[in-house]
Amino acid sequence: MDILEMAKELGKAIADSELMESVKKAEDVQNNDEKAQQLIGEYNLKRIQLMQRAQKENVTQEELESIRTELSDEFDKLMQYDVINRYITAKKELDAVLEQVNNIITFYVTGQTPGGCSGSCSSCSGCH
Repeated sequence: MDILEMAKELGKAIADSELMESVKKAEDVQNNDEKAQQLIGEYNLKRIQLMQRAQKENVTQEELESIRTELSDEFDKLMQYDVINRYITAKKELDAVLEQVNNIITFYVTGQTPGGCSGSCSSCSGCH
């Protein structure tokens, strides 16, 4: 089996995994939930407004910190709604697995773990 064929098989395995299924289900629920869509829309509007404030020519460090705090608070509001929380949590889990897969491939190609290896497997997400 050649490299590209193995990559296709890995992609299919990930697409068919329970983890991917949970992401798709959570995404479908979120997409069909009116309150979730309203909260996401409000968050995106607030994010745009905050980014516009941050891009002003004479913005101070204190103002930037205030903007970061406001944006973080808005995101926390999103996470309080269970439908959104389930999707974001499932997506983060999938992203973590994809990062592990990438790290494993990188290790075997380069002999190095991205970000360096501490030598302590107890704190490692896995390279081999």
